[in-house]
Amino acid sequence: MRQRGQSLVELGAGLLVIIPMILVILDMAVLVIAVQTNDNACREAARIAASGDPSSATIRAESVVARANTTAHGIVSNFRLVKVDLAPPGVVGQVAALQPYGGTITGTVTVSTEVDVRPFVVQWVYSGGAPLTFLSRQSFPFTYVVPNTATPN
Repeated sequence: MRQRGQSLVELGAGLLVIIPMILVILDMAVLVIAVQTNDNACREAARIAASGDPSSATIRAESVVARANTTAHGIVSNFRLVKVDLAPPGVVGQVAALQPYGGTITGTVTVSTEVDVRPFVVQWVYSGGAPLTFLSRQSFPFTYVVPNTATPN
């Protein structure tokens, strides 16, 4: 009988160590998945923002982030578009200046996104219950050809 009691005490002590370790490993896996998902969404938003008229780059990036929010469920949620930067500054003005004869504009689109993550255990240790927020920033080059809309006389 004494042997059985000792085994139960050892099992209880072992579980007190193993269960928190398993929960922390699961939390770290959730964090890695969240960061990768945010990086992928940000990269896709930058790529889509760079494909077309620079004046509507923000609208295209917002649509990618909205799609990421509809496909993500549970622990990883609340993707946000933080910023869309066009370089060089004044690219939208260059598009207007090239009309109606058209021309080529080149530059870079930089998109920043954030995601909130609510893991099981780690959030209570690091942030007191608030979600952990991760930021991603991706840049993508673009070349846009302003169409020639001039009519010949």
